Amino acid sequence: MLDNSYTHILIVSSQILKDATSFFSRGTPNLVTVIPAMDHIDQRLTSDSLDTKFHPAICASLNVAKRTLNHYYTMTDLSEVYRIAMVLHPRHKLTYFKNVKWEQEWIDTARDVVRDEFECSYASREVEGDKDGQPEAAHEENEATNTNIFDNLPALSAPTANDGHDELERYLSTDPKPIGDALAWWSHPKHAADFPRLSRMALDYLSIPATSVAVERVFSHGRLLLTHVRNRLSAQTTCVLLCLGNWSLLGLIKDSDVVKVASLSDVEDDEDPMEEYMMDLGWDSINL
Repeated sequence: MLDNSYTHILIVSSQILKDATSFFSRGTPNLVTVIPAMDHIDQRLTSDSLDTKFHPAICASLNVAKRTLNHYYTMTDLSEVYRIAMVLHPRHKLTYFKNVKWEQEWIDTARDVVRDEFECSYASREVEGDKDGQPEAAHEENEATNTNIFDNLPALSAPTANDGHDELERYLSTDPKPIGDALAWWSHPKHAADFPRLSRMALDYLSIPATSVAVERVFSHGRLLLTHVRNRLSAQTTCVLLCLGNWSLLGLIKDSDVVKVASLSDVEDDEDPMEEYMMDLGWDSINL
């Protein structure tokens, strides 16, 4: 019984961890993928640890794994970016936290975190179309053209975009939307116009990578590119070659692009190694 249970749970746990590792290693996952993935692993470990068909030793091992996972999962509470990213994803908003049965106090905290960041860093930003005195000018123009006093009553005038709810409240007041690419959704001209400031905040947070895998890959590729016999490549050429390799895999490179890259200088023309060497030595007045 112990051997069969152990083999089964080992296969299941290994598959979950293997899939999670593969999932976070491919491409560049953003912060929105972290919390649902961690919740799924936690839920599976919890259900298996309470399953009476497994030997008590296996259940105890699963509890240890669950505590270890939660030790690192709670680290996300120290950073507000995870909750902000989840709320600003149109597919999740605050509904995700309710569906996974977060405590209401935690949900309210997540909402307050987003509100505080929006008001502190984005609500007062100027956006295209902002003009000082525009509402007053429009009101004066209406008064000049309309002689009937009831045409100018504020209570009877058409509501402006800022009446009722602000951008964040208007966004949260609607139901989640079944979309996959949140960055494309927020970049759409219609949504960017409806939420000019909130869209900037969403693009900032939803573009944050969840892991350092992509950055580490760039360093690895850069070390392969800048070998000891090619250590004087210019920064521009290095950047172009790195982009060329990645974009080629995506089919984004044209023949004309390759010709332009081939015509670039490998070494910057204004670089004088001896002059740079003398400047480095001159800081402490060394006499040669």
